[in-house]
Amino acid sequence: MQDRTNRVEAHSVTELDALLSSSAASQQHVLLFFWAGWSEACRDMEPVLQAVEVEYGSALKVVGVEAEKATDVSLRYAVQAVPLCILVWQEKEVERVQGMDPIELQDKLASRLGASPIAEQGRAQKMSLDERLDMLVNQSPVMLFMKGSPDAPRCGFSQQAVQALRDAGCTAFGHFDILEDQEVRQGLKEKSQWPTYPQLYVKGELVGGCDIILEMSKDGSLAEEINK
Repeated sequence: MQDRTNRVEAHSVTELDALLSSSAASQQHVLLFFWAGWSEACRDMEPVLQAVEVEYGSALKVVGVEAEKATDVSLRYAVQAVPLCILVWQEKEVERVQGMDPIELQDKLASRLGASPIAEQGRAQKMSLDERLDMLVNQSPVMLFMKGSPDAPRCGFSQQAVQALRDAGCTAFGHFDILEDQEVRQGLKEKSQWPTYPQLYVKGELVGGCDIILEMSKDGSLAEEINK
């Protein structure tokens, strides 16, 4: 078990106390993982622990304890079954998760350590994408997110949307080729909760897709929407 990651193993109370003291001095949380080689549940926890080690980096030290061999450590923490995860801060137990429960473990880590750096980075990237999408939909009073360009549409629906805009008297409008940017393509679908392209925006607000554009073109409301 201990060969699967680079984490430290504590074989006795003496070794563990040295690790806890060092971590306390460096303001680092310690996650004790009590395991046994015969336990399938312990093996199933291994990917979870590896993810935790990557996510929290230097903020968290994971220490493995083979429960049936490091008996003095098991006695100290009253270990009755494995797997068992114990979170330690300043040499004191602060949280305990018994059994194979990765969701509870992640929740307790987040409550003590805050969101992991990777999660924070993901939120920052998401925020950055949201800001970019807001900028794009407001780039022009009339914005068409389409496949290709107005002069060279790359699907029939985009071609119909372009023609409908031109028929409504809108000959100069902004456009974005969603085939050129997968991040924008997927992100805008999620943001607008509209699953297909093209998508038409007027003054930053979603009007709709091809069917709605064609319906509005037919009843004359598209020109009104563009010029209001």
